[in-house]
Amino acid sequence: MAAAPENARFGFDVDAGAMKLVRPAVLGRALDVEGSLLLVNAALEDGGHNIYLRFEAVSPDIDNETRAEDLGITGLVAEATTFFRGSGEARLQNIRAGAETMHGVMVPPESEFSFNANLGSVSLDTGFAEAWIIFGGRTIQGVGGGICQVSTTAFRSAFYAGYPIIERNPHAYRVGYYEQGPDSPGPGLDATVFSPVADFRFLNDREAWLLIETEFDEAESSLTFRFYSADDGRTVTVGEADVSDVEEAKETVYEENLELEAGVLKQVDWENEGAKVAVPRVVERGGYVMFEDVVQTRYQPWGSVFQFGPGTELPEGAEVVWAVDVGEG
Repeated sequence: MAAAPENARFGFDVDAGAMKLVRPAVLGRALDVEGSLLLVNAALEDGGHNIYLRFEAVSPDIDNETRAEDLGITGLVAEATTFFRGSGEARLQNIRAGAETMHGVMVPPESEFSFNANLGSVSLDTGFAEAWIIFGGRTIQGVGGGICQVSTTAFRSAFYAGYPIIERNPHAYRVGYYEQGPDSPGPGLDATVFSPVADFRFLNDREAWLLIETEFDEAESSLTFRFYSADDGRTVTVGEADVSDVEEAKETVYEENLELEAGVLKQVDWENEGAKVAVPRVVERGGYVMFEDVVQTRYQPWGSVFQFGPGTELPEGAEVVWAVDVGEG
């Protein structure tokens, strides 16, 4: 069968100003149509019944010996860091696994980067775990919860680097993880993914290739994306987030979870106000505006959600969703 070649993947050695191999290239193969037809015709003439098709090797665009100068890569053009303090083990596993799929990705000039295409299959078999995800207006357990930490960090790096954003989808509500840290830009610069419905995509509009490097630091509870390419003289100005139409957070809800032990009370969602958020960006080069855009987001108001085991004592007047009611609406 035919198989697509896979580019070698590299990190970047800043001190040496050179790329370092992190995953070898993989040769592909394609059907040799002309050669296979000759074999088929020969077998027909000879009365043969078994025919072996002919394939030829297909080399990737980037092999193990490719150098940074071959791709026009000269150094760092942008980086972004997000924090995930308070994440559970499953969420940490998914952030780590998602970051690994992006480490060493190479994007050709004038080509599109697709987060989902590089992420691949998200399943228990590919190293992901079940964690909290936002789905259908609720926070539930799902495989891959936490991957949006990875897509959000990738989005911010592309945004600050001045790349044109093709597709970005916001979360339904403000997520505290993406506003952690002293240099947090605040609300409005998150990016959710859910294959195949929602992707994060941008265009590499530089003349040089783009090398993407990730660093997962569990001790610091941080994830960093670094973009290496060529400085083409562009400057990026990101304005302050304009927050408007603020709505109060919803009431706290208590959901019965029959899988929890009796008396256990666990918070799974945190309240946040709803709001419209607009973050402007201007990309210039040589005194001229290349393009300008505004990242628009409409966050829904969200309420805290607690799950509790059977027989747990709840606050008086609490809004309760019993296990028999979950999923009926």
